[in-house]
Amino acid sequence: MNKVRSFLQNESSAPAAFLALCILSFGLLIPNLGFYMDDWPYVFYAKLKGIESLREMLTYDSRPNAAWLYMLGFRLLGFNPAAWHIAALLMRFATVVTFWLFLRLVWREQRREAVIVSLLFAVFPFFMLQPFAVGSTHHWFGFLAFNTSLILMALAFQDPTPRKWLYTGLALVLAAAHLFTSEYFAGLELIRVVVLWILLSRAEAGASKKLTRLFLNWLPYLLVLGAFFYWRVAVYQNPEGVTRNEPVILTQLPSEPFKAIGFLLTAFITDAVSVLTIGWGRATDASLLDFSSPFVQFKIFVCAVGFALAVIYLRALLPHPRETDEKRWRRETATLALAALMTGGLPIWFIGRSIVESKNLLSASRFGIPAMFGAALLTFLFADYFISDRSKKNIFLAFLLALAINFHLDNTREFQYSWEKQERFAQQLLWRAPQIEPGTSILTDQEIMGMMGEYAVSFSINTSYQVRDFGNTPPYWYFPFYYTNPNVDDLLAGAPLEYAKLSMTFNGNSSRMLLVDFNPEMKRCLWVLQPQDANLRLVSDDVRKMAAASDISLIRSPGLEAGIPEEIYGKQNTRQWCYFFQKADLARQFGEWERITQLWEEAQAAGERPDNGFEYIPFIEGFGHTGDWEQVREMTKFAKRVTSGLEPSLCSAMDRLAESTPESQERNETIQSLKEDLNCSSTQ
Repeated sequence: MNKVRSFLQNESSAPAAFLALCILSFGLLIPNLGFYMDDWPYVFYAKLKGIESLREMLTYDSRPNAAWLYMLGFRLLGFNPAAWHIAALLMRFATVVTFWLFLRLVWREQRREAVIVSLLFAVFPFFMLQPFAVGSTHHWFGFLAFNTSLILMALAFQDPTPRKWLYTGLALVLAAAHLFTSEYFAGLELIRVVVLWILLSRAEAGASKKLTRLFLNWLPYLLVLGAFFYWRVAVYQNPEGVTRNEPVILTQLPSEPFKAIGFLLTAFITDAVSVLTIGWGRATDASLLDFSSPFVQFKIFVCAVGFALAVIYLRALLPHPRETDEKRWRRETATLALAALMTGGLPIWFIGRSIVESKNLLSASRFGIPAMFGAALLTFLFADYFISDRSKKNIFLAFLLALAINFHLDNTREFQYSWEKQERFAQQLLWRAPQIEPGTSILTDQEIMGMMGEYAVSFSINTSYQVRDFGNTPPYWYFPFYYTNPNVDDLLAGAPLEYAKLSMTFNGNSSRMLLVDFNPEMKRCLWVLQPQDANLRLVSDDVRKMAAASDISLIRSPGLEAGIPEEIYGKQNTRQWCYFFQKADLARQFGEWERITQLWEEAQAAGERPDNGFEYIPFIEGFGHTGDWEQVREMTKFAKRVTSGLEPSLCSAMDRLAESTPESQERNETIQSLKEDLNCSSTQ
């Protein structure tokens, strides 16, 4: 215990504290996380077109120089989602450590404060895209390179030996690396002058000499920033037809300076307030506390553990404070914090965007990641200024850290659920449609995945089918028709379905489409609908109408099996009900009736049954075609009891059996009896 106490008291324990906090906030759910939204284009290109194709993709994404980073990532990590999430966690942890080392280097006397500010920085509740493990790689690389460059700059300033030139050279290399890889931290480069001024104010007396030395020390970094600025504005050109990240506010400054400056001031104020407050508001949202939920119970336990550990650590950490100039420390850190908040958003503001004006806060939270630098400093200063008692301050800061853990666990839970749904969708789609004709559009009435979007679902579908040799025309694309073309009559008549993303272009038509319904929340499997489902009462009116155009002949023979990429989704579980249902529905499409009865027997042996009566229908038809009319009778009655409103669909199944099965007295009596029981005369 003495060794533990001694370790906690020393600032060398800080990295362990940062790692523990990061694991509590981001690491516990990693086994249940996958790929999302902007992850999928990277996975699609690297998996299907080869890792070298990431150059092509990132050229269209306006970050051509980031290709090396992602190419290295896929060569090291492959396509295992857990590997990417662990790497993202470690990069965030390394970013926190470098942030702490920078604070410790600039304010050598405020060792305790540097650790606490870094703890807040580690989990500051705003950036919500940590689970974008692939897509956020350039964020964390940029922040890590920027922080390390600041450390080297401070070392170069404070070291009178020739090593200062080595430090300066490395700092400039890292500055160029993060600038030319990703523009997110270009604005933060301007805080170097504030850092240098803070360091100079302790070393120089004369104002003229200070300013000269300030300029000379800043000049190399200013030249690197200027080179990036010139390249980005004057040299770099987007590919033909791509308009992305154009510096519209910057070009507006000469012609309409008051309008441009007004936008920048408004964006700074509103975005700074958003970064400082929105996350804490969400972290304290009592409506998220459903104590009957196992996840909420887990979350409360983790937050309680985090709070207790934080209190213990903060009480033990550096118990004997040094005599320091508190006013000077607060003045300098407040200046640096405000400078970081004012400059962090410049790359986004220059292209005419801001956090507040964004429709999707989740996606826009990436705009606020540079501001976390100043937000963590300012948050600590507020607590330090208003709470003078050390014990009370420790409890308050531990409570803030617990709230931040709560924020990130809540946020990550949504991603966890999205991945569970993605896995089910990909597996069931490939079970039901092992091969699909190229040029097929896959439609739903509305978006079916959280944390995704139609282009991400499209890339994931093509990746799941592991298509090859498609050039820049992917064979499949996903459209939620309420958003794409809400006019169902146009779609039924054959409307174009087109989409362009990065270098990919899909040109389809609603005359070549599969309509699917996917609602696992309602304990349903994925349903590939067809014209005979036009009277299915379990879906919306528009879906029933659209079923008339769903062409299941686009699904090829079941003999051609497409294997799902297990390095992405893991091993398939084929001992579940939805597997038996999808394979039975596929067998029904191709008239493999014996196969359906075999699947039913396998499902019974596995103890699996459907939760929705609609999923009995392929088996009802299968047993009808094999002459087991007693089983048809029992299944039909059970399906009716399980799901209300299913009578029209069951009546249609009886009609199909009457038309396509060999005539017999048992058949006729069974169908007639069931139609009377279903009251088919009034439902058809």
